[in-house]
Formats: sequence, C-alpha cells, structure tokens
Amino acid sequence: MAPLHVLLLLALSAFCAGSALPGLWLAAAHAALAPSAAPHPWFEPVSWKPRSFVAHSFATREETDHIIAIAQPQLRRSTVVGAGGESVVDTYRTSYGMFIKRHHDPVVSRLEERVALWTKYNMSHQEDIQVLRYGNNQQYKAHFDSLDDDSPRTATVLIYLSDVEEGGETTFPDSEWVDPSMGEKLGPWSPCAKGNVAMKPKRGDAIVFHSVNPDGKTHDKHALHTACPVLGTGVKYVAIFWIHTLPFRPDQLAAPQEEEEPLLPEECVDADPNCPDWAAAGECQSNPGFMRGGATSLGNCRKSCKDCRVCRPDDDECRRDNRVKAGFLPINGPGFF
Repeated sequence: MAPLHVLLLLALSAFCAGSALPGLWLAAAHAALAPSAAPHPWFEPVSWKPRSFVAHSFATREETDHIIAIAQPQLRRSTVVGAGGESVVDTYRTSYGMFIKRHHDPVVSRLEERVALWTKYNMSHQEDIQVLRYGNNQQYKAHFDSLDDDSPRTATVLIYLSDVEEGGETTFPDSEWVDPSMGEKLGPWSPCAKGNVAMKPKRGDAIVFHSVNPDGKTHDKHALHTACPVLGTGVKYVAIFWIHTLPFRPDQLAAPQEEEEPLLPEECVDADPNCPDWAAAGECQSNPGFMRGGATSLGNCRKSCKDCRVCRPDDDECRRDNRVKAGFLPINGPGFF
C-alpha cells in the first residue's frame, strides 16, 4: 500500500479538482486515520454538478442510535426564515429538528473528526450538528444551504441515522450523475427524486455536497436540493454538518462553556424564581420571547404564564399536550422513535 501521506494527497486532489479516485484508496486513507469508523467504509463520487460524494458505512449503528437518543427529547417543528428575518413555522419545511452542540460528548466528537478528515476542513469550520426527523409525508422543499456572508457554508455533510421504506431521498433538481447509468442502478426512486441525482436514506451512509464553487466565492446553482417526502412506513433521521469557509464562531471553541441541562417541554416549570412576580407585572404580554418562548426557544416562565399544565408523572396525555403546545414532537414513551 502507498504511504499514508500519498493516499491523503491523492484523495484531496480528487476531492478538490473533481477527478475520480478509486474508492479503495479513499477507504485506506480513511481507515489509517480513523480506526473508530464504521467497518469497511468506502467512498464514491456521484455527481460533479453539484460536486457530491457518498460515503458508505460511514457511521456505526451504535453511533446513529446515540445521536437519535440525544436528539429525541428536544425535537421541535423546524422553521424557515420569514419576513424580517424571523424564524417561522411553514409548510415549506415540515420536519422536526434540534441542534447538538459541538464536542457534546466523545461519540459526537468522533463523528466531527471523521467529517473533518473526509472533507479536509478543520473541525473548527463546522457548526453545531442539526438533527432532523421526517415522518410520513414530511419534507423540506427545494432550498440552498449556502449563506451570503463573509463565511458561507461551503459544504454540507448528511449522515443518515435510519432507514425508510420509500421516499425521503436527498435530491438535486438541477444536477447530473457522474455516470448516467448510476440513476438506474441506484433506483428505484420516489416521484420527487426521479430523474435527478439523489441519495436514499440508509442508516450509517453519508453524502457530502459543495454549495460554493472551487473559486471559494460564487455559489453553485446545482447545489439546490430537496428533502423528499417520506412515503410508507419508517421515520427518517439525519444529522447535518454545515461547514464554513472560515472557522465558525471560534470564540465558542476557545472558551467552551459547560452545557446546561435543557428544559423539557413536557415539564411545566419556571426556569427562574422571579417568574411569578414578572408574570404578575405583565411580562408575559410585554416580553413574550423570554417569558413564553418562540419558534426556536422554550419560554423561561411557561408555568407562571399559564402556557402549560403541571402533570402527574404518570399522566402521559398531559405531558404530551405540553409538548405539542410548545411545538415539540409528541413522545409516547422512552422507546418512541
């Protein structure tokens, strides 16, 4: 086998310049630096428009289950950017989602390191991981990931955490397969994905695609993509790693803060002992974002603002109602997936 530095240089050249490289070389380079990866991962290019590559067996079942278990209690209706730049719930995007902070635990850090190795971007360029859940007929219509700022999202990595029976593909409406025969070979596809470059959700597999052209400045129009509706039985879980051209919020990594235990929406509690006084003073109406929460935040004084009910520990219906009222995924029990 060629020396490790040669393997990595070949892999990097193929990734950046757009030339194919046998999956065996990439797998060997990956295994040399990431012995904790899933067994026998292998890689292949699927499209140059957009530049997109697939990693098979990228994550283990233990890792995918671990990410789902972290995400499940905090899953909330996903939002889009509405008028005035505010996050709003819209039928354009009907999934549930949440974020896992960078370096949350050793398993998360291991996946972040693996993504960095694959994409050749330092971990400091990654955002917090977004985890999304798509149930039956849930989708995210065509959209771009890149942002118009000084450090756009240059690449996106999706790690599929579960399998679905039909649908749920990630598809690119304006795209071309690297080999025209791949579309037929990898199908069949749902109506949403048919005729486009696409990838089916398969537990442990991953896809990376570039939203910014090799010049590092202009956006690739071919990176427009859709999360197709899930059809039939099954639930699609996916972990999203957005990667920027520059380190993302490096101050957070330089001085990491201990994570606070998140509030659970099924629990009707106040996060501050002053909440009753603030509510009596009318703050529930004058300061609703802090007191009652919004599309992306859980209120600090929901109990005093009477936005929830105090439930008995065994009253599942009451606890479910509290979650639904706050916009969270209704959980039927600890084993609900």
